[in-house]
Amino acid sequence: MTEKQIRLPLDLGRPLRRRALTPSSTRLAIVLSVVLAAAVAAAVAMGAAAARVAAGGPYRNGLVLFTRCCGTPGTGIYVVNPNGSGQRLVYGAKFDDAPLTPSWSPDGKWIAFTPGAPLGGVWTMRANGTAPTRVTAGRGEALFPSWSPAGKWIAFADRQSASSGLHDIFRVKLDGTGLKRLTHAVSEETSPAWAPNGATIVYDRGRDLWRMKPDGMGQLPLIRNARHASWSPGGSTIAFVRGGDPWLAARDGSKQRRVVHLAQAIVFVTWSPDSRWLVVAPMDRGDLTLLRPDGSAAQPLTHEPDYFHGSPNWQRLPG
Repeated sequence: MTEKQIRLPLDLGRPLRRRALTPSSTRLAIVLSVVLAAAVAAAVAMGAAAARVAAGGPYRNGLVLFTRCCGTPGTGIYVVNPNGSGQRLVYGAKFDDAPLTPSWSPDGKWIAFTPGAPLGGVWTMRANGTAPTRVTAGRGEALFPSWSPAGKWIAFADRQSASSGLHDIFRVKLDGTGLKRLTHAVSEETSPAWAPNGATIVYDRGRDLWRMKPDGMGQLPLIRNARHASWSPGGSTIAFVRGGDPWLAARDGSKQRRVVHLAQAIVFVTWSPDSRWLVVAPMDRGDLTLLRPDGSAAQPLTHEPDYFHGSPNWQRLPG
């Protein structure tokens, strides 16, 4: 480039003249600086919130939802505070063999459940047990509803047909539309667990855990000899049951380790919203138990060992 081609925007040899600020221009500058500062703060806050969600929180631990069977005051869905206080019935079942299998909505305001005969299907109700509403009639034995992270869909297990003894995985929108059968295997498939990022559903197929996309595509084995998966709030770890004990694994099925060997075999395990606790339910009569993910600090959550307790699920509250 030659000297003639270089054009400077200012005459650098001439001193710049400052224009005096008028009161109106001063006010405009102040307003613009405030708006800019607010925009920057909002962007930082949104980024921090997105990072917290991606990391699984922060969330607070709300009520623990569970089923209790076979005694007075009766079979039903109960809630209890994390310290074991305030236990109360929110839904009473008509018969002791009602599956119930309740789960909290992502916002902690609703409960999905399966009341069994004679009502059947998948239902929702408010956290206090009011406003029961049927989502879908199902095929005769709906079980294990699991909410999508956005709260718009419910995945659940139901019979392959009215005459079949085997179950497949289905999904349906909250308004009852969009019902779709996701699996078609010639084996028992139950216990869907929707990943926190919404991209994967892990479920039981026979004696193993499998994974698939929410549309049913990409079905692949994930963890052998494992059942009843529960995702950690951040989605990095899966808790599951193997041989009557709680186990943990990375989301891809690697790094499997047993949490602890308990004196009483368990059939359910679930995470607390703050990722600091697991709740396990025994195979036989006995109490729900709290323990740390490293197996320490085991303590009873309920105090009624003569009942069956099952399907624990922890309410997630904003941090």
